[in-house]
Amino acid sequence: MKRIMTIALILLVAVSCKKKIKAPENTREFQIESSYASATYDIKIALPENYDPQNKKYATIYLLDGKDNFKFVAHHCKEISEKKSTENVMVVSIGYGRDRALDYTPTKVKSGSGGAPEFMQFLMNELKPLLESEYAADTTRRSRVILGHSFGGLFGAFAFTKHNNFFGNYLMLSPSLWWDNEVLLQYEQDDRSIISNKDQLVFLGIGKLENSGRMQAPFEAFYQRMSKYYSSMKLEKNSVAGMEHMGSKNPNIIKALEFYFQNR
Repeated sequence: MKRIMTIALILLVAVSCKKKIKAPENTREFQIESSYASATYDIKIALPENYDPQNKKYATIYLLDGKDNFKFVAHHCKEISEKKSTENVMVVSIGYGRDRALDYTPTKVKSGSGGAPEFMQFLMNELKPLLESEYAADTTRRSRVILGHSFGGLFGAFAFTKHNNFFGNYLMLSPSLWWDNEVLLQYEQDDRSIISNKDQLVFLGIGKLENSGRMQAPFEAFYQRMSKYYSSMKLEKNSVAGMEHMGSKNPNIIKALEFYFQNR
């Protein structure tokens, strides 16, 4: 009976995640050329309901792999914010200016990798000022969220360790923490004394069927360090039953957004 109920729950989640999602009603689109990353990025912004830039400032989700995830994330931000009776956010979809394997990886281990430092400079020094001046994005660290999956989750961990003053909220889904002999675990150890006392939200999501050595082991090590050393952090971990790397993505996006809107 327990097995049947588990299978039914998995099917229910799968159906809910595959339902047709409409494009956000109030969207802005533009391109921005980065001198740091030497690339042009397609940007889409889903503006919250009753958008009033003259009188309000808005929290912002920086969404990686935006081309694939924009509609889904914007839809669920609206749905969850309404359910919790809290103000919605701006969802900023960041398209690919360069290959994601370049932009989202922190170190160069092969050709076409190791571009995360330049991509981070693009976010901080080119995209952020534009969002604040043109779209009324809130200027505080507490208002900025990074959401990424796989290599995008790895980039979130890079931002957490090396640029913690920029984002106050980290939604990291199936992060590729195996990268370069688990270099992000070394980054965390190196920078722990600087960032462990910060007030921040961290969500870590994974699928239970993801590779136990390559994905699960560094994920669990990262989570255990957060639990042990970061007393000022609001932390949540979620493991999606019966799901692997890609199948767990959308259920974990929903869980991550629920966690964010509940605790922001």
